[in-house]
Amino acid sequence: MSLALEHTPAAAPTHPVADTPVLARHRLRPGADPADQSRFGDDRWILTPAMHEAHAKATSLDTTAIPAPFRDAVKIVAWLMLNHDPVETVLNGRSGRPTVRTVAAATRDISRFCEWLTQRNIDTFAAVTAPDLDDYATEIRHAQVKHWQREDLLAAVSRLWSMRSLLPEQHQLPPAPPWGGDRIHDVLGQSRSSGENRTPRIHPDTMAALLSWSLRFVEDFADDIIAAFDEYKHLTIRNPRRRRTTQAGRRPRARPNELCERLTAVVERYRAAGRGLPGSRRPDGTLTVNAYHLGRLVDGQVMLGKPATHAHDEILAASGLPIDEACYLFAPITASIDGQPWRPQPITYDEAPQLARLLSVACYLVIGYLSGQRVGETLNLRRGCIEHDRTTGLIFLRGLHFKGVTDQTRTKIPEGQVREDPWVVTAPVATAVSVLERLHTSPWLFPNTLAIDGRADGPHQTRAGRGRTEPLMTLDIAHLCTWVNAYCHTTGRVDTIPPDPAHPRLHPARLRRTLAWFIARRPRGLVAAAIQYGHVSLTMTLGYSGTYASGFPDDLAFEEWLAKIETLAAAHDRLNHGEHVSGPAAATYRHRVNAATRFAGRVLRTSREAAALLANPDMQIYPGDGMTCVLDPNKAACRLTRDESGHRHTPDLDDCRPNCGNIARTDADTNALRDRVARLQALVADPLAPPIRAERERHELQRLTAILAEHQQGQP
Repeated sequence: MSLALEHTPAAAPTHPVADTPVLARHRLRPGADPADQSRFGDDRWILTPAMHEAHAKATSLDTTAIPAPFRDAVKIVAWLMLNHDPVETVLNGRSGRPTVRTVAAATRDISRFCEWLTQRNIDTFAAVTAPDLDDYATEIRHAQVKHWQREDLLAAVSRLWSMRSLLPEQHQLPPAPPWGGDRIHDVLGQSRSSGENRTPRIHPDTMAALLSWSLRFVEDFADDIIAAFDEYKHLTIRNPRRRRTTQAGRRPRARPNELCERLTAVVERYRAAGRGLPGSRRPDGTLTVNAYHLGRLVDGQVMLGKPATHAHDEILAASGLPIDEACYLFAPITASIDGQPWRPQPITYDEAPQLARLLSVACYLVIGYLSGQRVGETLNLRRGCIEHDRTTGLIFLRGLHFKGVTDQTRTKIPEGQVREDPWVVTAPVATAVSVLERLHTSPWLFPNTLAIDGRADGPHQTRAGRGRTEPLMTLDIAHLCTWVNAYCHTTGRVDTIPPDPAHPRLHPARLRRTLAWFIARRPRGLVAAAIQYGHVSLTMTLGYSGTYASGFPDDLAFEEWLAKIETLAAAHDRLNHGEHVSGPAAATYRHRVNAATRFAGRVLRTSREAAALLANPDMQIYPGDGMTCVLDPNKAACRLTRDESGHRHTPDLDDCRPNCGNIARTDADTNALRDRVARLQALVADPLAPPIRAERERHELQRLTAILAEHQQGQP
């Protein structure tokens, strides 16, 4: 299909000069100094000051990579994309001023176009012809890159053409729209898929173990780790080799013998705690006292084996204390696993920041997974984001959201907005937030570094005080899995975190999709620590506004559809292999299962289509405990509820009534009933059972036996 692009001329802007700020019309993030921002004449533009998301990575634009004949033109285009009001042009379905990250990517794509033009000995955009653009589209169409990259490369040319009226004449593409106005997906002969979310789910075994250990960190280990990390921070500030000052200037010298008195007190503290002295292994394997750690404890420099500080050696020798293998902290171990302390020894000085980082990522997994938030929404959470509603008993999580947040010109608001409807979460999420608020003092729940006295816990010091990025959080999740599996190997435990066989890389974006799968497939399953997915489904997905703007109901609708199709396909296969069905709704069950085959191969383009198909009467089959509900709302004896999308009524399988006309029983259902009959027979035969209870169980046994007899009589 061809579409003529409508190009509305705009008033020519004042073109930038060398000293013009690159981010002249952008709101800078708090703390950014306008005087330090990049200028148009710079070779490298730093765009990070215009990025407000706490988890955003540093972004820059290297203009030296642009071919020389086009460098000035492309720099003007990039500056206009950053600062000029949106051009009213129908452009591949896009509108609004592009984001900073989009500008950087689009400029790189325009640069590639310029490289192609240079190879054809074309040195100005004004010299480009329609056949040139057709040849470029043909080359991109056959390029060995992903399809979305092909679309972006051609979209960059369309964007360049749409801005021609803002550029000097020598930098303008020809007046005719590229490719005769055809849409990009028609030019390429393929469209970018906009259907089902292709983010891979995390394997159920991997997710269950990962969440179980995360909850263990949050609910069991947190107090021990926080206490050790607090002690670690205190000792790090008292680094004996770091020059420290007071308000009056340089720190005062210790008076004579003061360090000896402090060292004596430290030794007595080790004696009272039943500990050995902090030690370390030399390269030759010799175990020696760690004088550097003792220096932290006494807030001074401890020298061993030196004539000037012979008194230090005498104090340690007179103590008679053994030397430990490491520098153990005094923070006690109070948590346990299966009735045993989770660590045989206290946490060491070197382990404390590592365990603190693992605790932080465990909190992220609990919050991100059980809330259904997007990655950026979780990484931008701040202190005080939890609210308890005393009237309803619900727990609210308040924070920023960024997707779809635009102004009147449909330009993205970089600061985001506080979500009008908060996320409804469960108690473990509130616990995880509380743990993070105790772990550090940053305003962000997930700071990029757990900074200590200006020192970061890793090599990423340039963003200290900002939020953790998604790539770093992905590494953190991998480190948590490695630590847990090493811990299980050392302690002989079998509850390791198995790798995801299909997609080993556990990036945070996979959590939302996995939660939708669990809610759709295992509504009666356990999350961990007796948290029911059904409860999460009720409070969280409905509390998530139930709107498609949130994105989460989209994933849930697709997952429910896939689960329903798989359930019906399995039922159809069993019927074809002779499975017997009894009960008042047996005939309706057979009709619906056979009729459901017409849904095979159905292509779903949107989640609304999935939700509409789920409301089809022939899809209303719900496997339960010892029965299958073939739902007809007019016959239902249970309390019907609305599903998350509000498109249909669903039965309350926990409130199933024996006299309901919607009940059908398959052979698989009766197998479950036989197991229940066996348990009841043992209870009824118990001579010590209370009479009232025995009579109740006998009545239930008679009812189930009659159901089994009826089912067996109808079998061929």
